Amino acid sequence: MKPILMNRRLAISFAALALLLAAGPRVFAQRNDKAPSNKEMRELLKQPGKLVSEARSARPNGDLKLTGHRVEEIQLPRSMRVEVQGQPAVVNKAWRVTVNGGPFPVRALPAVVWIDDQIVGYGVENETLTQITAITFDNSLIREGGVVAISYGENKEARVTVPQRVQLKREGGNQ
Repeated sequence: MKPILMNRRLAISFAALALLLAAGPRVFAQRNDKAPSNKEMRELLKQPGKLVSEARSARPNGDLKLTGHRVEEIQLPRSMRVEVQGQPAVVNKAWRVTVNGGPFPVRALPAVVWIDDQIVGYGVENETLTQITAITFDNSLIREGGVVAISYGENKEARVTVPQRVQLKREGGNQ
């Protein structure tokens, strides 16, 4: 890739991240009026997590060239008051869902990460545009056999799915 094109992509990626951060934490998680602060959400994007599910494919899927997903459980540094499925809740864990593929285009509509027919959250692209990550506080979304997908905007019909389903890793086992 030519240096000018790479610099442009990095600039676009950072600009998109800045816009998402300026829009507030609601962009990262389910709709919720008592969401964690922007700083806390930024920390969740980079905080170490426990691997819950990971899948990779050698053959990219769809126009977005999806090659896999990763789901990580994140222990929160403190309990947070959030809204989960329309109800207030106090949580001490979050889940980070990352979709691999691309390079993903930067568009006017935000990337939306889904599991089955439920929105995990609005995604944030990494600097190389090869991953889109969303945060959720709703553990009911993280289930065996779930289908991970991505769309731009909340258009269910336009989703592109990751070929492999969620396979939960069991503690002490080989799954």
